[in-house]
Amino acid sequence: MSATSNVSLRQFFAYCAQRNLPFAFYRLPDAGAVKVIAQHDAVLNKAMFDKSITNSKGFLFAPFQDDEQYYKVWIKPDVFCEEKNLPKLNFSKQKIDVEIKEEKIKLKETSKSQYQSLVQKIKKEISKKHFEKIIAARVIKYKQPEGFNAVKLFQNLCTKYPHAFVSLVYTKQFGLWVGASPEILLSVNKKEFKTYALAGTKANTPQTLITAWGNKELQEHKIVSRFIVKSFARITKANPSITGPETVVAGNLLHLRTTLQYKAVESLPWQKVVNALHPTPAVAGLPKQKAIDFILKKERTSRSFYSGYFGPVNMEAETNLFVNLRCMQVLKNKLAIYVGCGITADSVPKNEWKESKLKSETLLGALGGK
Repeated sequence: MSATSNVSLRQFFAYCAQRNLPFAFYRLPDAGAVKVIAQHDAVLNKAMFDKSITNSKGFLFAPFQDDEQYYKVWIKPDVFCEEKNLPKLNFSKQKIDVEIKEEKIKLKETSKSQYQSLVQKIKKEISKKHFEKIIAARVIKYKQPEGFNAVKLFQNLCTKYPHAFVSLVYTKQFGLWVGASPEILLSVNKKEFKTYALAGTKANTPQTLITAWGNKELQEHKIVSRFIVKSFARITKANPSITGPETVVAGNLLHLRTTLQYKAVESLPWQKVVNALHPTPAVAGLPKQKAIDFILKKERTSRSFYSGYFGPVNMEAETNLFVNLRCMQVLKNKLAIYVGCGITADSVPKNEWKESKLKSETLLGALGGK
């Protein structure tokens, strides 16, 4: 790669994929420019959460839980630029193969009856006071539409969801992931930390816009907000500035969101905050470790990088990490969409199934075009 030229995202995508180079395209919320990070080599680097990473620059891609199969990935910014300044390439038109075969990751779909049964089991555990909340997730597999193009999907998502973190991330080992996340895990700017409590969901319709939030959604949101405040209190004496809860639009969905900001937090490494927060009750549950153990045991398929976190670190003097929600993985001839719902004592199984279908439409609605 050398001096800049009129290279398109599709050409850059093909160039990197043909050479198995890890790369990411992303568009920050309410930002105009698409940014690109890519390595010059195909070595997949594990992200080590030690002191060396505190001021390092790169793109972090982390799974829901680290294990032998899935681990935190660090993409080095050998290339970092806006879309309009992509470097000149020795481009070839050889076949691109970025799909992951299903048998490698053993994805199992969850039927309606299986999902509703899982929700009922969680409600039973909550009634016994074993949990306050657990997220029940499932994967939905769709046949790739004719002419499917991941870059076009990424561009459609950028247009359709201007307030989301829109991303396309590729590594040979973990394949291609595309999504539009509405949720910040942690944003750091000049020692100011910002995070969201984003929990509570309903369909975005004229009627629901003026309808009060139900007790189930309000309680679900309160659990997440309380957890975040307590998590920060264990690692800093700073008090947050709190905005919300407020109703925010995320395409076809409405969410309850509380924004928490911590100013002048000195000598607090961002990775220490991430370790304290992830996974929040918005993607796992409470108590935290018991909920993680339940999820790993009871869900039909591994979450992989769904409900993990990712984003640029120390790029342009900021760190912006988002929860990997509203995402899909590109399989061989299929697309795997991951969705999940927060289950509390007031959850109704059939309603949670409907909500999970609504969440899948975030991506399905952007699949048109080649």
